[in-house]
This record gives sequence, structure tokens and C-alpha cells, in this order.
Amino acid sequence: MTKKLVKLIPLTILIIGILTRLIYCYSFGYQDYQHDSESHKLYIQFIADNLNLPRVDKGLEYPQQPFYYIIAGIIYRFLNNFSVAKDSIFKSLVWISTFSSIGTLIFTYFLTQKITKKTWVQSFVIGLMAFTPAFLYQAGMISNDPLLVFFASGAFFFLINFTENNQTKNIVLAIICASLAAFTKISGGILFFIILLFLFYKLNTKCHSKKLYLRLIIITFLSGLLCLGLFLYRAYLPDVGKFRFIESYAWKGQETNPTDLSYFFKFNFVKFLKVGESYVFGDENIAKTFPTFLYGSFLFGEYSYKNISDTYPFIKILMQLIILLGLLFPLGIIVNFFFIGKWSPIDYMPSFGVIINLILIIFLIYKYPSVCNSDFRYFSPIFLGLLSLSSNGLSRLNEKIRIKYIIPSLCLTLILSELIWITIIIIIRISTNI
Repeated sequence: MTKKLVKLIPLTILIIGILTRLIYCYSFGYQDYQHDSESHKLYIQFIADNLNLPRVDKGLEYPQQPFYYIIAGIIYRFLNNFSVAKDSIFKSLVWISTFSSIGTLIFTYFLTQKITKKTWVQSFVIGLMAFTPAFLYQAGMISNDPLLVFFASGAFFFLINFTENNQTKNIVLAIICASLAAFTKISGGILFFIILLFLFYKLNTKCHSKKLYLRLIIITFLSGLLCLGLFLYRAYLPDVGKFRFIESYAWKGQETNPTDLSYFFKFNFVKFLKVGESYVFGDENIAKTFPTFLYGSFLFGEYSYKNISDTYPFIKILMQLIILLGLLFPLGIIVNFFFIGKWSPIDYMPSFGVIINLILIIFLIYKYPSVCNSDFRYFSPIFLGLLSLSSNGLSRLNEKIRIKYIIPSLCLTLILSELIWITIIIIIRISTNI
């Protein structure tokens, strides 16, 4: 294979990833595999019917930031005026998530061109975002998560652009994306901290325009204050009288025990490998140990696949292979910390994000102890940063070992395994009623 053809692999993965999302959404439309799907739909319908926001204490999802629901509610109202059936409207609304997921994939592709020139690293990052089941399933959700990931990926991409050329428009675009992410879901506010930390870093290095950086710091701070302030007003209304959080922690069987430190340190990998899925209402050894469920929900989300894997046992074997090879992702993140002396802003920014995000997750777990609050989706604002952090770690490790094709081969095997798994699942679901 010539070098020119090899360089086309990342672009090919991008195209296949986009086509997979289009086929997935067109073939299945809206899938009711989310346990909180009805609550998301009620929020959309309330806005469509009333052209107003609901009180936060009247529904499970109502404390959520409203941007996604406003967009979906307006579309719902428009289609409803033409007497489109309710089920058809929700199938149409899925395309918001589908195009958000495609947009995230495109941001991922262009980011890889900036963080590395190595084709296998580019392919690994794009492939994980394209074919990891948990990411792909977001393309078929009635949920604000896919739109959040899109805006967050945009913020991270434009911030990386700014590190390269110092063009003010890029940092402004990053702030706009961060603001839209925060209006979509409150965890998007993490992006403001990342941008501020980077701007303070630039301010304290040799730069020619300290006044510009001070202005950008003030703009970022005020934007973050506005977004977070509006959220606090939204979730702490005078007529409610108390802060409202999404009450997933109240669901029966979802209680966790964060006071037992083993909850944070037990990684029941063997059990997870044996079960082959990370169902939120499934095996307690997986769902109720933080590292296990975090890793499991990164790969396969919080859903059950037993109806398919019991009928087709080879699918479970393929899932187990993905679970094994998927360890490359956390390995890359861990290894990268041993190369901290070689870090660039591309490594520091997502690292700050990981720390801030982790603090938020641990706080939520202590305040609202629930399996749902330990889901990998809580890292949505920095998905793209985590992928770049992992790939940089694997790339640096690959430079250190003698047989340099081992890690690239394993990475590409993981991506291929995920693509095969997704293709089989789509074929089975199209051709059967499973």
C-alpha cells in the first residue's frame, strides 16, 4: 500500500462513520432504549405546547439547561401544526442528535490533523469516536448529550487552533461554543475553566499583547458567569425554594455506597469481561463499582444487549474482544502522565478538564449516590480531549518500545472490531425483530 493510500485511511474512517450514523438513524429512527427517554420527550412537548419553560420541580429532566429542548420543542410544534403523528415527530427529532454526532466526528477529524502527523494515531482517534458503540448510540438519542458533545468538541477544536495561530476569532469561537454547551447542559461550564486556565498560561508566558489576553480573560469569565448564573437561577427558582437536580439518584436499585472507598478503587475487569456489557440495572459488580462502570459505559453505554447476544453468542465474543482491546484507551491516558515533560497545551488542556470533570463527578456521587451519576457520559464536555490525551500517550509509548508496530496494530484491530460489531448489529436489527 502506497503512502498516499495510507494517508487516506483517516478520511475513509470519517466517511464510513458518517454513513454509519445516517444508516443507523434512517433505519431505526428513535430507539426507546433509554430508561429516561419519556422524561426527555415530556420536556420537549411542554415547550412545544406552552412556548415556555416548565417549573423545575415538576419533572425528572426539567432542571436541565433548556437550549436543546427549546430547539426540539420548536421543531415539534412546527411539525405538529401540519398534523404529523407524534411518533413520526420524535423520529424526526432524532436527526438533531444524528447531525450533532456527525458534526462531532468532523471536528474530531480536523483536530487529528493538528495534534499528530501519524496516520495510525489519527485513525485511532477518529475510529474511536466513529465506531465506539456508546458514541454511536448517541446519534439515535432523544437527549441533550449529543448536542453538548458537538459544542464541546467545537470549543476544544477552536482552542487548539488558537494555540497554533493566536487568531482572536478562534478564541471567540471557542467561547461561543462553550457558552452554547453550557446552555445545553450545565457540565459544559467546565469548558470555561479550561479556556481560562489556558489564557492565564498564555498571559504569564512571553507574549506581545497582554492587553488582548486580559480582555479575553474578562470576556471568558463574564460569559461563564452569565451561563452558570442563569443555570443557578433556573434550578433555584424563588417559588421552588431549593436547588433541583435530576433525580436519577432516586431510582430504585441505583443506590451506591461512596463512603466505602472500595467503590472508587475496585475494577472488576474479569467480571465485566465475563458479562460482556455494562447495563445500568445489571450486575452489581459492574454497575456499582465506579471504575468498572465508567469503563463499561465508555465502550457500550449503560444498555443491555442480552436479547441479541443470547440469540447470537458470537456477538458476545466480539464484545469481549472489544473490552480487552478497549484497555488501550485508559492505558494511553495513564501512560501519557509519565511523559509530562514532553507535554504541549494539547495535553495540558484536556488534563485540566479531566481533573475538573472528575471532581464534579465525585461530588455528584457523594451528593446523589447513584449508578447513573458514574456514567462515562458525564465526561461529555471533554470527550475529544480525552481521545487526544490517550492517543498522545500511546504514540509516545510506541516510540519507546522496540517493536513499534504492536500498538498501532492493536489500535487498528480495536477500531475494526468495533466497526464489524456495529455492522452486524445494524444488519440483525434491520433483518429481524430483535
